[in-house]
Amino acid sequence: MDAKKVADLLAVLAKSEFAEIELKDADLYLHVKRDAAPQVSPTVTTKSEPVAKGKTVNSPMVGIVHLLDDTKQPFVKLGQRVDTETTLAQIESMKLFNDIKSPVTGTVTAINVSDGQGVEFATPLFEISEAD
Repeated sequence: MDAKKVADLLAVLAKSEFAEIELKDADLYLHVKRDAAPQVSPTVTTKSEPVAKGKTVNSPMVGIVHLLDDTKQPFVKLGQRVDTETTLAQIESMKLFNDIKSPVTGTVTAINVSDGQGVEFATPLFEISEAD
């Protein structure tokens, strides 16, 4: 593969939102990895609204998120109070199930993923408002 084709391929990849990609061809091996810095969208808060202290729980790995336990019950529900020992979900990666525990004591205010969804590193999974 000539240098122009490689440059064109890298230009296409630069416009996409991948975290890591590996391409193999008869005469080419290309492995590109970049930091998966989360995209932050601006939020607007008016002065009359109290700003809640909150914590976003991001995925620590690439895998499949499981929101249901072995008995098909959700690990947590919206509005549920959690502490640092509470398992929020599990992420299956390479046939291993990894518990995702709450980093703070508080209340689950948002569940940003669905059961069985594929997630990447740093994908926002949950929002937890911290207890005072």
